[in-house]
Amino acid sequence: MKADVLVRGGKIITPSGLIEASIAIEDGVIVSISKESHAPEADRVIDAEGLLILPGMVDMHVHFRDPGNPEREDFESGSRAAAAGGVTTVGEMPNTVPPTVTAEAFREKVRIGSSKSVVDFALIAGAGEVSAEELRAMAEEGAAAYKTFMTSRFRELYASDGQMLENFQVIARLDRPCLIHAEDGDIVERWRRRARGEGRRDPLAHAEYRPAIAEVEAAWRVIQLASWAGVHLHICHISASGVIDALRWAKSRGLRVSGETCPHYLFLTAEDLKRLGPYAKTDPPLRGREDQRRLWEALRGGVIDVVASDHAPYTEEEKERGWSDIFEAPSGGVGVETTLPLMLDAVDRDLISLRRLVEVFAENPARLLGVYPRKGVIAIGADGDLVLVDPKREFEIRGDQLHSRQRITPFEGYRGRGKPVKTLLRGEVIMEEGEVIAPRGYGVFLPRRG
Repeated sequence: MKADVLVRGGKIITPSGLIEASIAIEDGVIVSISKESHAPEADRVIDAEGLLILPGMVDMHVHFRDPGNPEREDFESGSRAAAAGGVTTVGEMPNTVPPTVTAEAFREKVRIGSSKSVVDFALIAGAGEVSAEELRAMAEEGAAAYKTFMTSRFRELYASDGQMLENFQVIARLDRPCLIHAEDGDIVERWRRRARGEGRRDPLAHAEYRPAIAEVEAAWRVIQLASWAGVHLHICHISASGVIDALRWAKSRGLRVSGETCPHYLFLTAEDLKRLGPYAKTDPPLRGREDQRRLWEALRGGVIDVVASDHAPYTEEEKERGWSDIFEAPSGGVGVETTLPLMLDAVDRDLISLRRLVEVFAENPARLLGVYPRKGVIAIGADGDLVLVDPKREFEIRGDQLHSRQRITPFEGYRGRGKPVKTLLRGEVIMEEGEVIAPRGYGVFLPRRG
């Protein structure tokens, strides 16, 4: 046998641990994992001596703003940022313009992504005030999952409890997860008005007047609704320790519930809002150090299943409004390119094991999106999606070196150890030493079937 590509000399992370082996890829698929002495010949050999070989990361929570707001980001720039960060598959969210809440809008987003993306992608459909017919139609088009907001910021994606319960019943029958932005909308809006009434406009007001109870109450409530309907519930961007308690309770009772957190909650706290202002404004907001400690504990211990970037860029002009009035700045920021370096540095600092990092940022999200074992694992029959990492390479995050359209990051100047140096997608090198070399449109849509 002669393969197209042979990656040799590195240490491979597998479900059973680190092994020294060579990986052969033919027609984009891994065909052998063997000792170098038993490896097949190949047309192209990639030397991974001294490097770790991980499966391509799967970031299941990105907002590429396409269609509708290309000045913030589009599929090409967002996917190039992903490739630069060792991410080979993304799950793109539905709050675009128009929102992905109809089969027609879903097909248009597939067309846009297929023409622009340099990484493979799955699509999450919206499940707000949406008919059962449209939910089923989007499943037919290949929707990987659905997303619902419990706040009304995105009206087409917001659902009242009654509507949400009906949606859950439909989605359960479609055997797809429903992703939830869990914050009580009434609490959020009332406390926002209270902050304005008390004259608070400073950055820290966003955290102080968007209390953790809004997130915790919503999580407990939606777990009950999802349990009754039998749907797999996935709680996005967990920031508050009280949500960990709800998630642990649900799992102890065998409920179909999973949870996700993000690097900004793991590496920043509410105190950083004073320094970073609107560039650290997220929903839910940054919390305190005790919340952060418990997030790491839950991530290591299996209570939290996924790390995702929640990459959600806005323009500098939009963000700058928050310095004079934090409530006038939108929430969200860049992250798809910096998540893996940050998490590799966490491995270097013994905050998380390398094996657990692969589980939460590759394997588990691939399972949730319905693309495992094609994605998220190094195994025979899986796609040849690999990221080669130099665990000793020091890095510094600099906004002017990012590939997103937006170059301001809350992690500006962060120094750490552990850097992705080469990314392969289906056997082709798409990033090398920070340069993205994949052609526009190389990425493919990954429809979920069944």
